[in-house]
Amino acid sequence: MSDEELLWRSSMVSKVKELPFKIQPKVAFMFLTKGPVLLSPLWELFFKGHEGFYSIYVHSHPSYNNSKVDESFIFHGRRIPSKEVDWGNVNMVEAEKRLLANALLDISNHRFVLLSEACIPLFNFSTIYTHLMNSNKNFVETYDQLGPLGRGRYHPQMSPTIKLSQWRKGSQWFEMDRDLALEVV
Repeated sequence: MSDEELLWRSSMVSKVKELPFKIQPKVAFMFLTKGPVLLSPLWELFFKGHEGFYSIYVHSHPSYNNSKVDESFIFHGRRIPSKEVDWGNVNMVEAEKRLLANALLDISNHRFVLLSEACIPLFNFSTIYTHLMNSNKNFVETYDQLGPLGRGRYHPQMSPTIKLSQWRKGSQWFEMDRDLALEVV
């Protein structure tokens, strides 16, 4: 499926406001990695016993074939169709949108967390799940920074996809609700 079709499908699934059945709200944990999730045994412990309350999606480098490390069962079969990603390039945003779009296809996913292969959970699953499900806030860092470290990093080749007036600095990592995830996609 092309990225264009994936983004369209994910936006259509999310238009459904009322379901004829009850669902268990889930948190989508989306890993943007270069290869294996380095601390998969820790994540395995984190997720253990909470099946049905989370979904996992992994966007790794297309050449990664799981041959270097035996991947834990938690991450097995969770890779989405991936493309090459370069730090600071717009293809990183495209990879994040690809992760969000795949996660949006599951109507049960209510919260969306972007993580790297080196991230670790600082609290147990129940604490994080409860906090996210009870929150009406999104955790996205963005600000307009003048000077060489902010607007100075803008390249005219990014236009028309990204205009200078849209250019912001902030952390790549985020947590957001379904409505904002739809806006991003």
